[in-house]
Amino acid sequence: MMPSTATQLVCQQCGAPLVVEPGTQFVTCAFCHTTNFVDKSGAVLHYVVRDTLGEADAEAALRRWMAGNDTVKDLDKKASIGRPQFQLFPLWMVTVAQDGAEKIILEPAAALSIIELTSIAIPAADLEPYDHTLDADAIAPTTPLETVKKWLAENQQVAVGAIRAASLVHLPIFVFKYEFDGRAYTAVVDAANGRTFASLFPSKWETPYKTLGGIGCVAYFLAALIPLAGYLLAGGAGLVTAMVVYLVVAAVLAVPIFAAATVISAKV
Repeated sequence: MMPSTATQLVCQQCGAPLVVEPGTQFVTCAFCHTTNFVDKSGAVLHYVVRDTLGEADAEAALRRWMAGNDTVKDLDKKASIGRPQFQLFPLWMVTVAQDGAEKIILEPAAALSIIELTSIAIPAADLEPYDHTLDADAIAPTTPLETVKKWLAENQQVAVGAIRAASLVHLPIFVFKYEFDGRAYTAVVDAANGRTFASLFPSKWETPYKTLGGIGCVAYFLAALIPLAGYLLAGGAGLVTAMVVYLVVAAVLAVPIFAAATVISAKV
């Protein structure tokens, strides 16, 4: 028996009709075997990004990020890192026409606490057709495409007519839980390229750097007044002597400031 037109959609790859059972979200085309994702707005192609990192490589990427300039010193050595959870996180990949060019916009298709994931670039060569053998690791999409279109219209002024294509893409990630100084944190490692994301993490304490910078600015400002004082007191001859004094003072000031910066960098 032929399905009703209400449950019959077109494959986004070959154009063949799709038979969609009520409540079904993923439909494989009987002609080209392409997986289509189905929501209330219709059918879109469904992809997965090829993963290149295993668990050990992902942890190594996380530790490199922990040892970087944004986190507290020795976080990679002092943090207690738990075993990660591998997930395929759903993103809407929308191609829009703006200013005479096409632009790719990523929006989360499920609840997402680390919004930085939507800033990644997904090369077309890394996309593969989604396979249902991946279902065990895949997070089910909960945000309809129609909702994303409304977001784009309201927040980025993207008219519906400017949308050229939309696909559901599952991104491979490792979700790490770790503890530091009695607090729990979460970090996500992109299993496709090793990039690490975290919204909240133990960051460097910037106050010592700002204090040292302020002291340095004041000290060099006062030192810069020496040539002016020499000129006002003794004219041209005084200016020459004052310039020599200024150069000596500037060189002397650099020593304690550089030493203090070294100490702060070693401790913070």
